[in-house]
Amino acid sequence: MPETDENKKLQKITRLLEKGGTMLASHHECGAPLFRYQGKVLCPVCDFEEKKEVPEARKPEMAEKVAEREEIRREVIPVREPQPVELSQVAALTQSKIHSIATSLEDETDLQRVKEKLECIELGLRVLKLLGP
Repeated sequence: MPETDENKKLQKITRLLEKGGTMLASHHECGAPLFRYQGKVLCPVCDFEEKKEVPEARKPEMAEKVAEREEIRREVIPVREPQPVELSQVAALTQSKIHSIATSLEDETDLQRVKEKLECIELGLRVLKLLGP
């Protein structure tokens, strides 16, 4: 393999390390070490695509397009005034959500999802405690 390819490979591995990827002990078919990045195992050479930087000359052009989209969005989606909500309604809704999450725990087998659901229940209970009797 030419040295320039090796340098490119090394640069990709370095970038993935800089972005917070974790190097694993196993290697890909291409010889590069595998990484865990954003919950996925991938090869920094074969699988990892860098987001291309937008050239400075195009940034103002893109900013104009974003501003145009925001203008259209404001015209299409009416802004509603917030309606007053009674605390008893919030408490009832929170209790309902706690109950539905607790019910869904019965069939859950993924430990990460169980943890997330229990954290949601804990947060709901805190809200109920803050709302009072």
